Amino acid sequence: MFTDRSPGRGPDPEAESLLIRAAMEQAAEGAPALPDLVPVALAQGRRRRTRARAAIGAGVTGVVALGVFGAVLPMWSSGGGTQPAQTWSAASQTTTTTVTPPPSPAATARPVPTPVHIEPTEGETSMADLPPAERIRREQFQQQAAALFDELLPRQLGPVRPVDLAVSRYQGGRNGNTFPVIFSVRPQGDPGDAPADPPCRDTPLKGLECRTAMLPGGIKARLMTAEGNSRGTQTITGVNLAFAYGDSRVRISVDGDDTSMVSAPVTAEQLLAVAEDPRFLELVAYADGRPMEEKEHTVRGG
Repeated sequence: MFTDRSPGRGPDPEAESLLIRAAMEQAAEGAPALPDLVPVALAQGRRRRTRARAAIGAGVTGVVALGVFGAVLPMWSSGGGTQPAQTWSAASQTTTTTVTPPPSPAATARPVPTPVHIEPTEGETSMADLPPAERIRREQFQQQAAALFDELLPRQLGPVRPVDLAVSRYQGGRNGNTFPVIFSVRPQGDPGDAPADPPCRDTPLKGLECRTAMLPGGIKARLMTAEGNSRGTQTITGVNLAFAYGDSRVRISVDGDDTSMVSAPVTAEQLLAVAEDPRFLELVAYADGRPMEEKEHTVRGG
């Protein structure tokens, strides 16, 4: 299609626009109608927006979960094991270390006290007469008990040493004084084999003071301070604590020195502190379950 232009004149824009539109209509004549793309574009936009929100929500949920569980899950070591002393938190990112507590006094190495040797009297037995295995067992028990007494009882009592005559015998000493110590866990006899304990009350005329106390586990104990031997105007005193445990009768006592007439440098309250110590009660429980003394009985006709 051509247009007639006069020489020397420029193109007519309006006429060219009409010619182009007519040409396009002629070319598209007979072709199918084009689909409406607007609804399709809107649907695709909504789907993309939904997927984007879901992805953002999943990411936030993952961060929250990491913050919650990361605070309590242990870190894994490269060797496949766990490091229970270290934890990681997404919030704080701090590392904590469990410090091992220092050993207790009972676990600290102590020098083994040399036993005191006492020759048995006529008709009396000694730990030396026991079978070797039983003698060693009792000696080890004495060593543990002596170390505990040496730690818990006053320093004025001096070093506490086991006595090789019997498992219940010990001895303290300082400045030339000797203080007998008894720690006995004796199986109780049948009813009537041993006399019942007298009522716990003070007897001033005999220098006797008695009171009761409660040990851990609801154990009722009897504490006594009593005068012992006397020489002229001098009198020495000792302390005694007794209670029942399991199938045994337990006694711990400290007496004065009869030779130098010096009273026991231990009070009833200090003896009670020993009986309240869990380590002492562990020794009592062991001796109650594995007796090392004869069953108590009453000597009749004596």
